[in-house]
Amino acid sequence: SALLVVVGLIQGMDWLDIFLLSVAAAVSAIPEGLPAVVTVVLAMGMRFMAKRNAVIRKLVAVETLGSATVICSDKTGTLTLNQMTVRSIYTGDRWIEVTGEGYSPEGSFLIDGTKIDIAQEPDIALHLRAGALCNDASLSQEEDGTWQIFGDPTEGALIVSAEKAGLTLASLNKDYPRIDEIPFQSENMYMAVLATFHPAGGGRVVYVKGAPEKILDFSSSYRVNGEVHPLTDEALEKIQSAAQKMAKDAMRVIATAYVELPAQVDDLEETHIKGELVFIGLNGMADPPREEAKESIRLCHAAGIKVIMITGDNLVTARSIADQLGLPEGKAVSGTELGEMSDEELSERVESISVFARIEPIQKLRIVNALKSRGHIVAMTGDGVNDAPALKTANIGISMGITGTDVAKEASDMTLADDNFSSVVAAVDEGRAIFNRLRNVMYLLLSTNIGELLALILCILFVGDKPLLAVQIIWVNLVTDSASSIPLSIEPKSGDELQQPPRHPSVGILFPGQLLRILFTAAYMGIAITLIFAWAHSRMPIEEARTLAFCTMVTFESFRAYNARSDERTIFKIGIFHNKWLNGAIVLAMALQIAVVYIEPFQAAFQTVPLSLEDWGIALIAAGSLFIIEELRKVFFPRLFSLGKWQPVTFRKK
Repeated sequence: SALLVVVGLIQGMDWLDIFLLSVAAAVSAIPEGLPAVVTVVLAMGMRFMAKRNAVIRKLVAVETLGSATVICSDKTGTLTLNQMTVRSIYTGDRWIEVTGEGYSPEGSFLIDGTKIDIAQEPDIALHLRAGALCNDASLSQEEDGTWQIFGDPTEGALIVSAEKAGLTLASLNKDYPRIDEIPFQSENMYMAVLATFHPAGGGRVVYVKGAPEKILDFSSSYRVNGEVHPLTDEALEKIQSAAQKMAKDAMRVIATAYVELPAQVDDLEETHIKGELVFIGLNGMADPPREEAKESIRLCHAAGIKVIMITGDNLVTARSIADQLGLPEGKAVSGTELGEMSDEELSERVESISVFARIEPIQKLRIVNALKSRGHIVAMTGDGVNDAPALKTANIGISMGITGTDVAKEASDMTLADDNFSSVVAAVDEGRAIFNRLRNVMYLLLSTNIGELLALILCILFVGDKPLLAVQIIWVNLVTDSASSIPLSIEPKSGDELQQPPRHPSVGILFPGQLLRILFTAAYMGIAITLIFAWAHSRMPIEEARTLAFCTMVTFESFRAYNARSDERTIFKIGIFHNKWLNGAIVLAMALQIAVVYIEPFQAAFQTVPLSLEDWGIALIAAGSLFIIEELRKVFFPRLFSLGKWQPVTFRKK
């Protein structure tokens, strides 16, 4: 505006004209439609994400998602189906196969392919009873006949296996009423319940379940054929080998044990079981990987995003599941190993690790901090109360909508309605699309505004008159701009968002290549309008010359709206009719422009006069030439204006 005032004074323009033009130029310099467009982009983007089961809780996550470089995902329920089923049992030095699918309590127990009667197998019955009683889940049948688990799926699988043997939870709780318990905590890796042992006798029994290594560490003996024997090194090695075999088959392994206590014990403490347990057996549970998770991991790899699996399972199971999911090659580290590392050592090694096993929730925080210290933008999933610090610290905290606690949801930036890893990837996809839309809109608005200002300055400087009136400038900015930019803000995805590299967090909506493209477009438009106005100014009345410049400006904007749909792909690759809202808006904008030029009340308001077909031809050729140049540039030099698009531009010192 100040430059216009100076140029206007030099050219001897009237003070009132200079004032009105300067105010209009100031309006032109500010992209008034940007706040509305940004609101539309983010609101529509959040709606698209919600349709794909990703509910955004904090708006900043929409932008951050597009620059995520690492996704740390829980295994159970996110990368797997979370439909635990006991497939194999090891007890009394024997292997038992368990048949049946899902949560239906129908199935058989087989040894070497032969069906067995659990009533005749006291060791197996004790193993199943321990798993069902040391449990907080429940099993119920819905009205439609399907069976549903309420509680943890791992505990639910133990109840289902007991029900298959005729050991119902109701009868077990009646015969062995619970007195006290030590609840499961991930750092302890076990749960224990104190129950009355045969009510008539009044004794006490503790049933324990948990990680095999923990249960074995607490055990001093084991049970075979109804008899208790000391847990020798040989017996221990056999049990550990059985657990390893289950883990290699990608099974979650849960061990059971028990110990009898005196009748006067009513308060259960760890001292009652540590070193006193009688080991019973092992459960091998299958939790199939999600098929869609495999494809999502492949897409992440193509998008330059590293996927790290974090699980409470043992190292062997975790590696097996990672192989089934197709996780990229990398080291697998246990929680014990992680605990022995310093923060500096973890930071150095974290780049090479793709699987963390037997991880406690508090260790997730260390993993996040290590990744962030390497410059990564980290997305972390979690569902428990203890996951909250990691979710809060991560760049993008992602909680589970089904299994997640309220504390985890409150600490997160995004909630998955279906607890599915694929929804995380879908959210990243949408986040990148949203950011691309914002860039496209910014290009259109800024190139228009700079082009207008350049045209005003050049025309006043070289022609000695203004090409547009203040009211015409405001019309272009408030009406034509919005008609193009809002539909552009809901441009359908191109489909290649996950083939693009992650955006560095320091790279914003505007980047060096974008600025060069804006300046090139604005300069072309400003010079073209100046040349047209200079030619018309000497050949026709001033009103007609301004109307021609006015219509040329609007035509430029309509053509450039199509250019703005992508900075690398031509409109013919994208599809001319792919954005029906933009097509409709352009038709509406041109209809309104024709009304302004040809309808008398509008002519008086905007000081326009009717244009001939030849005049419109000039406007179309000028605007169309820039459109053609840009589309040809995308064919032959698609990345001409990509400097600094994904990574900040750095200059090496000599």
